[in-house]
Amino acid sequence: MGITFLLIILLAYLSYAQEQCSKEETLNKLREYIVRYHLWKDRFSELPEWKDESEAIAFLRSKGDRWTTITKLEEDRTWYSEAKLFGLGIRWNDEGVIVKVFEGSPAEKAGLRKGDIIYSINGETDKSKWRSAIGNTPANTPVKLEIIRNGFFESLEVQKGYFTINPVEEKKIINLGEKKIGYVHLVNFTKPTIREFKQTMEEFEREGIDGLIIDLSNNSGGLIGVAKAVADTLLGGEGVMFYLETSSGGLSVYEFKSEKPFKKPIFVIVNKNTASAAELLASLLKRYAKAIVAGEKTVGKYVGSNMYPLNDCGLVLRLITFAMKFPDGTLVVGEKGMEPDCPAEGGNLEKALECFKNAINLGALSASP
Repeated sequence: MGITFLLIILLAYLSYAQEQCSKEETLNKLREYIVRYHLWKDRFSELPEWKDESEAIAFLRSKGDRWTTITKLEEDRTWYSEAKLFGLGIRWNDEGVIVKVFEGSPAEKAGLRKGDIIYSINGETDKSKWRSAIGNTPANTPVKLEIIRNGFFESLEVQKGYFTINPVEEKKIINLGEKKIGYVHLVNFTKPTIREFKQTMEEFEREGIDGLIIDLSNNSGGLIGVAKAVADTLLGGEGVMFYLETSSGGLSVYEFKSEKPFKKPIFVIVNKNTASAAELLASLLKRYAKAIVAGEKTVGKYVGSNMYPLNDCGLVLRLITFAMKFPDGTLVVGEKGMEPDCPAEGGNLEKALECFKNAINLGALSASP
């Protein structure tokens, strides 16, 4: 009897919460934030009526905004503060081949492996729709995957959950001739990145490295302040390093913290998935440390977002509100992306090393794990 009563109370509360988070209220707040804060609000002479949030996002996409998103507050905070994502925990390439299964992720627990070929997700074979297929699957409903393994089709179900993406995916010493080069692959700019990068640099200093490679391939960005903290470890100078500018002309200025830079050569690797705060760091290192950049043309995301609550049910808006600029007013990266100094398809390390080796005119190379 008591349990039945509690269930009635719970259902009543859920019904009440839904009423409190009506679509009309959510859409009104969404419109208000766009009109007041969107970086390109001048492009929107008039906002149409939308029946739901997806129509609003589709409208922004039609106006050239590729980045504004609507997400859940808990997921947003957990990602930026702890580097934890809610999902499956796999990364696939353009051919649908799984190139990484994250340790401790739902995908790993379900038995997915690196090298598996994804045929479909929830029955969808169009690779461009796979991420939305995963995202639109309710938390309590398993995601259905059809994969090809060793030439045979297999079906798996994966229940979404939280998993950690370590900001430092790999670190090692690479021997270029008689020189020791520290290599670190940063895959996001969440808060744990600051601690992980500091520890990595301390290890490299104990090894007595002669140069540093920062691999930013497949790094889609993160917090501007975290990218700035990494830059502060390596760059020295005085005055303004870069600034953020809003549509109303408001400025957030970021200055150099130290006059003493990292005095060894710096090299950077990027690819077509390098974006936002990662492009910012690459541009800062190229401009102020004369870093040599190898890889592919980057995304060209010179803008960033702020978070705004949409309702009391946990929906938040990640709205594009500012552009990143150097002190002379130029964008940190153009809309077409950063052009590397020398090509390395996919941000391939071996090809990038050839570029770096030629740049510093050292002998034969060998990599040690």
